[in-house]
Amino acid sequence: MTDEQILQDAREAFERARVAEADNRRDALDDIRFARLGEQWPESVRRDRELEGRPCLTINRLPAFIRQVVNDGRQNKPSITCHPVDDSADPRTAELLNGLIRNIEQSSDAEVAYDTALDFAVTGGFGYFRINTRYATDDTFDQDLVIQRVADPFSIYGDPASCAADRSEER
Repeated sequence: MTDEQILQDAREAFERARVAEADNRRDALDDIRFARLGEQWPESVRRDRELEGRPCLTINRLPAFIRQVVNDGRQNKPSITCHPVDDSADPRTAELLNGLIRNIEQSSDAEVAYDTALDFAVTGGFGYFRINTRYATDDTFDQDLVIQRVADPFSIYGDPASCAADRSEER
């Protein structure tokens, strides 16, 4: 397979994802504009009122409700937990894994990633965070797991053929 064929396959896959998510993304952008920017008047009505010298009052009460839901989420912090589930599972191993996961969350400031994802999910309908790796130091190839904030949820596209709720690849 040539480089051009690989690029063509990638372009086609992206186009399928773009088309599949277009309506949801358009609606999410409208919701964000409505809730965060206070753009609550239809453009034609706003323009007509301005031409006639009439006011277009906007009393945006949505940010308070968004903060209420997001703050509830902050009070009930999500966390990753391992449980031994069968006779061959070791509770001590699950406890060690829980400690490793807590360390990853703490060292990568996962709380910010969770809060950002929740804020976008409440405001626009979807939000994300990434689980990634980064080099432990500049002079080694050792890598650490990190949970990263996704500042722009519109930068992520799901698999349009997936049946999973989060649009991830499920095979």
